[in-house]
Order: sequence, then C-alpha cells, then structure tokens
Amino acid sequence: MAVLVDTRTVPPRERFACWHEAASKIFFPLRIALRPDRSPAEPFFGRVLGHHLGPIQAFRITGDPNTCLRTPSTIRQGDPEELQLYLVRRGVCRVGQADRASELVPGDLTTHDTSRPFTIDVVCDRADGPFELIVFNFPKYLLGPHADHIGARTALRIPGGTGLAAHVGPFLAGLLDGLDEGTVAESDALADSMVGLLRSLFDTGRPAAPGDPAALLRHRIHAYIEEHLADPALGPERIANAHFISVRYLHKLFRAEGITVSRFVQQRRLERCRRDLADPALAGCTIESICSSWGMTNPDHFSRVFRATYGCPPREWRARAVRARSDAVHAGEGPGGRARGR
Repeated sequence: MAVLVDTRTVPPRERFACWHEAASKIFFPLRIALRPDRSPAEPFFGRVLGHHLGPIQAFRITGDPNTCLRTPSTIRQGDPEELQLYLVRRGVCRVGQADRASELVPGDLTTHDTSRPFTIDVVCDRADGPFELIVFNFPKYLLGPHADHIGARTALRIPGGTGLAAHVGPFLAGLLDGLDEGTVAESDALADSMVGLLRSLFDTGRPAAPGDPAALLRHRIHAYIEEHLADPALGPERIANAHFISVRYLHKLFRAEGITVSRFVQQRRLERCRRDLADPALAGCTIESICSSWGMTNPDHFSRVFRATYGCPPREWRARAVRARSDAVHAGEGPGGRARGR
C-alpha cells in the first residue's frame, strides 16, 4: 500500500492547498475547488492510496466534499490519455462530461476521459464521514478499438444494483481492500482481467475485436513497452523475444496500427519526457537527466525529435509550463494562490 497524500500530515490551514497541489501530481493537471458551504480556513481532509497493476493504476480516494475540474487549460498542461473507471463507496458523486451528466450513489460506476473536460462534484453528509471513491486509470492503448466506444459513454451512471455492475462493483471493492491490506499482491497479470471487466461493462453484444489473438497480443506488447520505456536497449528485437514472436511478425502487428514499433516507443518516451519537463517537482533536474531517465540517452537527438513532435525545443516547453503555472496561480487556479508551506 502506498499513501500518496494524506493532508493530516500538514498544518490545518495548509491542507486544502496540499490537496490541490497533490491531485495534479498524482493524477494529471486539475483544478480543485471547495464547495460553497466550506471555508478555506477549515481543516480539509483528503487521502489517496495507490497501487500499480502493470500499466493500470488503482486508487482509493477519501476526503471532504470538493469539486474537481478538468479544463481545456489543464488538458494542455498534460494528458496521460487515460479512461478512468469510478466506483462510489460512500457519499454522492455528480459527474459531467460533454453533454452528459449523472448523479451516482454508493455502488454505482461511471467513467471519464482525461483528454476532454469533465467535472466531479463529491457531496457527503458530514455525519456520515468522508466520501470514498475507488478509481482505476486505464491507458487508452490497452483498450484498442473499445476506447472510442467507451469514451463516447463517459459520465453515464452504471447502476450498481443490477446486471454485470452488481458483480463488478463488489469485485473492484474487494480487490482494493486486498491490495490495501496486502492480502492481494500488485501484479501485471491482473491488467488483462481488468481490461476485460471494463470492456464488458460497455459490451453491446457485438463480437469484441480484442478477442482476436493478434489484438490481445498487441495490447500485451503495448503494456510491456510502457513498463520498459526507461531501458535504453528497448527495441524491436527485445520486445519480440519477450513475447516469443519474430521481429518480422512484431512489425506486422504494428503495421495494422499505422505506426512502426520504434516510432511507437519514441512517442511514448517523448510524452513521458514532456510530462516530466512540466512537473514542478522535477524543476531541479536537467533536461539531459530527464530524457535519459526515459531511455533517450542522446540529448541532441532528443532535442531534435522533441522539437519536430511538439513544435518547440524542450527548454522552451519547460519555460512555457513554468509560465502557465505562474499565470494559473495569479488567476486563482493554483493551490490557494500561494506556495504551500511558505
């Protein structure tokens, strides 16, 4: 069990600022707002426990009522390209994305797409204690052709008391309980099962393309690449050997996606580097150390491909991210409009 943030570890007046800052670091850039009936001076409680199931992240989030906003500006600051699956354990959760909005009660499930604006408004009766959400973050590449199908149905309530959801909800809750207690081990092997559960919740009864062995193999290869991006030696031959296939067949699998193996690896490394360059916690790291940490050991080559991909050199991208954070703080989007702990 990893405690990613617990606001009780900081002075009471700094707790909401701590929560706001931590949320964007743990998940992706977000705006967090207090509900109107709460004062920023009140001690705020928020806690996140986290686990990794291969490329899938699992979280237990508990805390006081608040509103979470994924805005166009925060999407521009960074997007992990994930679909999130939520299970409400305690409290009432109002969600919205695109033209869809739903209100969820304990046992209900829903999804969100990190690449589009959304809102989460969590309400709970103070007499009942903090809210509790279980969240699974699925990289979209794991879902293959199902990602668009699920993404078009985000923010819709999946009632927890009927159909498949009546079984999936308790399973997810039990899985998180086991991970927190240490009776279930974090395992890459669980990733395929989790992807299957998410797809099944949105199954329309048509044959599922990822049931095809080649599609399933591509999903496993994508997950393997994500887990080994930091290895400079990661390349087609190593990837093929790890999956007991020929390099020629590996290239054939990726041709079906319209990209080469090497280009896919490069794109994923560039995205990780771009994210880290915008992370204030890594402001003291050199650009060379960041690109090397993601397997790109030639700084000059990294700079060229970064510029070709994002339209500016890495140094300029980092400077823009710093300015964007500064502008957000002055506009009131930052954590309490001040640096935490000062």
